[in-house]
Amino acid sequence: MTIKEKKLLGIFLAILVIGVVAQGIPFAYKIYQSGIDEVEQLKQKRSRLKKLMARQNYWRTEFEKNNKQKQQLLKKLFVGKSPELIAARVQGKLKTLAKKSGIKVDSMSLPDLKQSEDWLLVTQTMSFKAHSDKFMKVLNLIKKSNPSLVVIDVQVRTYRKMLNCTLKVVGFSHFSADQGSDTQ
Repeated sequence: MTIKEKKLLGIFLAILVIGVVAQGIPFAYKIYQSGIDEVEQLKQKRSRLKKLMARQNYWRTEFEKNNKQKQQLLKKLFVGKSPELIAARVQGKLKTLAKKSGIKVDSMSLPDLKQSEDWLLVTQTMSFKAHSDKFMKVLNLIKKSNPSLVVIDVQVRTYRKMLNCTLKVVGFSHFSADQGSDTQ
């Protein structure tokens, strides 16, 4: 190798060293820093997972409690595949409760249906004559009914030791065309 070649090789090596120092050290530092950041992120994830695992039983219990509450609420809703069928069930339930309390129904209006998206509200009015004990009995039966009926209006007038009563109740349904059970 000649002196010129050695000088060129030396210049080349100097440029190479300068390039490695100028580019390689920041690159290596960047890789090193990203590794440290990843380790820190993993530590944080591990810490969060430990906290979640410690609260796992709490969240499982909350989920089960909410699921039971949902099932209890669903039992209070009327079930059917059409609004008309659900309305008929509300009307039938009210007639059954009146019969259980010993009341003879004078008249029942047509059910009033109000639907909002997949929720249905059925309002039913019933008129009858009864003594106060049977009137209270029907109110208690309505209060305890399942699916649930809610009294929203009561009108009572006395006539010859009898009560002329008009009750307005509502029943609810979470209506959907693909509802499975149709046997309530």
